[in-house]
Amino acid sequence: MKRNYLIDQIRGFTIISMVLFHLCYDINLYRNLAWYDNTLFNHIWQLSIAIAFFTISGIVSNFLSYQSNIKRGIKISLLGFLISAITYFFDKDLLILFGVLNGLGLSMILTGLIQKKLKIDPKFSIVFLVLFIIFYRLPNKQILAFNIDSKLYDMNLFPLGFPNDSFYSTDYFPIIPWFFIYFFGLLIGKIFIKSKFFNKSYSNNLLAKIGQHSIEIYLAHQVIIYLLVYSYFNFLA
Repeated sequence: MKRNYLIDQIRGFTIISMVLFHLCYDINLYRNLAWYDNTLFNHIWQLSIAIAFFTISGIVSNFLSYQSNIKRGIKISLLGFLISAITYFFDKDLLILFGVLNGLGLSMILTGLIQKKLKIDPKFSIVFLVLFIIFYRLPNKQILAFNIDSKLYDMNLFPLGFPNDSFYSTDYFPIIPWFFIYFFGLLIGKIFIKSKFFNKSYSNNLLAKIGQHSIEIYLAHQVIIYLLVYSYFNFLA
């Protein structure tokens, strides 16, 4: 696949947004940020980052073979499991169980498995966006504003979106609803490709270079940011 610098730039912008979001999160641990702490603004900001990552990954799936999508899904999933293990052994209060990397990884694998037989009109992309909205609160035992109950929750099928009451994770992206937004990205990507939207020439600028190292930045940024914030408030402030 030839690199598309526009996709890299969008991913780079999203990575910067994520880093700033986590910087505010860490600062809020020491100094209450009234505009950030448990506010609608906080939720919208966090949601925008996650939706962007899943949509971009879905778009990129169009440029890869089904084998490549499965392989990258396995790689991303293994990194997610590694993060789960690290947070479990070093700080269970920050436990990440089926976080964004696992959600993305499994979405990539599922896409690779069905890619060869996929015959859905890209115009139906809006359907998957609507499904995401409808099932967004499924892990909280809700569909839209309606409370639901199911034995699936008792089985703690948290990868699917049915966690039990004792389930805990500081970062949680189950297949339902997040595969819907990934699939939305896959289908709108087909529309962009058909319209030759990606055929234009874009610059490999700083933003694009940041996007090209999104995984490395994701894995390293929180540790670096937390150490900097911790050092400032404990030794300098």
